[in-house]
Amino acid sequence: MLFSAEEKVLCFHQALIYEARVLKAEKWTGDDNIRGVEGPHYLVHYMGWKGKWDEWVPESRMMKLNPENIEKQQALAASHKAAEQAKKAEKSDVSETAEEGRGRKSKDARGTKRGRDAIEQEDEYIKRPEIKINIPDTLKIKLVDDWENVTRKDQLVPLPRKPNVHDILAAYRQHYMTVKREGKAGRPPAVLDEILDGLALYFNKSLGNNLLYRFERAQYTQMRKEMTSSPKSNASDEQELDAAKVYGAEHLLRLFVNLPSIVAHTTMDLEALTLLREHLTEFLNFLIKERKKFFVAEYEDASPAYHRLSSS
Repeated sequence: MLFSAEEKVLCFHQALIYEARVLKAEKWTGDDNIRGVEGPHYLVHYMGWKGKWDEWVPESRMMKLNPENIEKQQALAASHKAAEQAKKAEKSDVSETAEEGRGRKSKDARGTKRGRDAIEQEDEYIKRPEIKINIPDTLKIKLVDDWENVTRKDQLVPLPRKPNVHDILAAYRQHYMTVKREGKAGRPPAVLDEILDGLALYFNKSLGNNLLYRFERAQYTQMRKEMTSSPKSNASDEQELDAAKVYGAEHLLRLFVNLPSIVAHTTMDLEALTLLREHLTEFLNFLIKERKKFFVAEYEDASPAYHRLSSS
């Protein structure tokens, strides 16, 4: 058991990390709980919260209370706050645009079909159901470590990555088809292929604009020049980099943080969103299972020359 009764710890609860106190520590056998769960579990009390929030949690949701992990707690909180503010700003912009559209309609558009269509599209976007992706705690820690390595330690993911995003998506497809043959999955392969192709497309479209930290921009520019000017490449300098061939699990995981806002701009109905969420949840669990194979073991220190390049 890594933790003991009365020890103060940090514990994941939904999207954030909170300080908690261990009330009890038990090693479950599977026969002693209704879910059949095994392994070390702890009854925790979140500091400053009412007792009704006390809960049993597995060891994977807990961290030692030390300065290093407190930094991770603060980094995750800052990242979550920024994402929430961006989400609110986006909805606010859409709402304002819709209101302006109504004003223009009454003032000078006189109910033209184009004006009505624009307003209806904006209203439809606001009402559109959102997809909520629950990123497992193990991968949340990966995200925090990733943020810390790049933004605090000035380190980089070595590129090109192997396995890359295309390799990982192909590996998941093979895994899914194996599970399906064993009778454990019921969704058709055509749906899976559409989702995986969509992930690769979203990744390539999002990487340059949304998935890079500022310190990584120079590395992206370098890789773009190298890959698009390679004799083996058919791309011209003006064409975009196939990022899914260059980047790996570290940047793919960042995409999942942005996916809800990306999907919000699609026209998926509730049934399609539910199916998508199921596949994405299974994919994230697959990432956890294969994390030692997919995620880089060590980030590389940036050279002095790179520091000069990134600051110019």
